[in-house]
Amino acid sequence: MRRLWTRTALLLAFVPVIASAQIKDLDSAMSNLTRGFGSGDAQAIVAGIADGDQVMLQFPGIIDQNGYFGRDQAAYLLDGLFNKVKPTGFEQLSARKVSAEGQYHITAAWTIQNGGKTEARDLYITLRNKNGAWSIASVRSASK
Repeated sequence: MRRLWTRTALLLAFVPVIASAQIKDLDSAMSNLTRGFGSGDAQAIVAGIADGDQVMLQFPGIIDQNGYFGRDQAAYLLDGLFNKVKPTGFEQLSARKVSAEGQYHITAAWTIQNGGKTEARDLYITLRNKNGAWSIASVRSASK
């Protein structure tokens, strides 16, 4: 019996563990986005980026880096964003499921403190459904 456990342990040591950062339901995804963009919690947002996926991030006029980023890069970029601006509010304005594309489109009002001034922006967030779980595909910001 001990030999079987040893073999199993050795086998498992060489099997890569895949950690999924996808979110099982839309309510949890919205809760994470609200916490993340409402209070500057980058990890709440990154929880919705699947390992191995690239997410489009655009925050023109706030930070210069825009484009597709992996999970670790997105965490770094969002930490830098929240060190520059202080989020003070996030409110979902609309949400639309596009079943044919396996996507969910969210429009939200985002309020930040930028250089000591209150600034209202729109956020356009796209979630995608892969294998029954939701992950962030893109986040774009626009000034009002």
